[in-house]
Amino acid sequence: MAVFITGGAGFIGPALANEFLAAGYDVLAFDRYPPNDKILRAWGDRVHFVQGDIRDRDLVRSLIKESGTDPVVHLAGILTAGCDRDPDLALAVNVMGMRTVLEGAREFGMRRVVMASTIGVYGQNLPQPIKESWPTEPDGWYGVTKLMSEQMGLLYVRRHGLDFRAVRFAAVTGPGRTAGSGSASLFTSFIPEMAAKGLPYEIEVEPDVIYPVVYIKDAVNALFRLATVEQAPRRIYNIGSGRIVTSEMVAAVKARLPEAQFTYKPDPVIMSVVRGYRDWEIDCTAAAEDLGWRPAYSAEQMVDDIITTVRQG
Repeated sequence: MAVFITGGAGFIGPALANEFLAAGYDVLAFDRYPPNDKILRAWGDRVHFVQGDIRDRDLVRSLIKESGTDPVVHLAGILTAGCDRDPDLALAVNVMGMRTVLEGAREFGMRRVVMASTIGVYGQNLPQPIKESWPTEPDGWYGVTKLMSEQMGLLYVRRHGLDFRAVRFAAVTGPGRTAGSGSASLFTSFIPEMAAKGLPYEIEVEPDVIYPVVYIKDAVNALFRLATVEQAPRRIYNIGSGRIVTSEMVAAVKARLPEAQFTYKPDPVIMSVVRGYRDWEIDCTAAAEDLGWRPAYSAEQMVDDIITTVRQG
């Protein structure tokens, strides 16, 4: 038996695999591209990694069958910018990929399925703080595909009794993200990371941008809890660590690394995404009550941890 993680070589996947390993689980990780050599060496033979495409139904279903009875954690998907660039691909990967996972989980042992969703499923002009019961009217293809995936999961609960669960993440931030990930929130990671590497950074948003985020360690902890807790009665949970104010993050970095070099060059496409989240506060009461989850990282603690992680190599 093994926990099956799709998107296992992405930003969250390796850290989540390590969390399961530390708890004594075996892990089967699946992704389109392999993780870097450092991750593979650290995993050794404790993680079985399989390279493949989430659109390959036969392969995905065979791996679900092979991995046994432990939870399936579905992370594979295309992020914000990539979805808007190619909605057809977004539907094929995010929606049909979810369908394949759900059907495989139903067919091979009624496996528990945990999905990474997004606060992008919510609409604009909502009362604050945002609760899971608020209207879901996404204004981008990423949010649309995640909402469709959530609804499919809930359909499998009603129709088949499948144990489906999901987290609606704020923008996941932390060290080790890549510019090609298609995320509009890269600046929240790159401000401290580039400074820790001694590199200048041209920030793609305006100084007064405020953005709801979840630190990667908080995100991993939430996924692990949701995958392993016996009952998750509300099934879908908001997960956020707090809000990043761009100018304040820059100031926090420069207080620690005075030599850090930053300039601002707002990108109109990125600004069109991030400005809509300025007033958002994410209510995580349900996760605290049902899962015992609470964020461990403030904005300043995120800065400290990113700098420390980068400098440790």
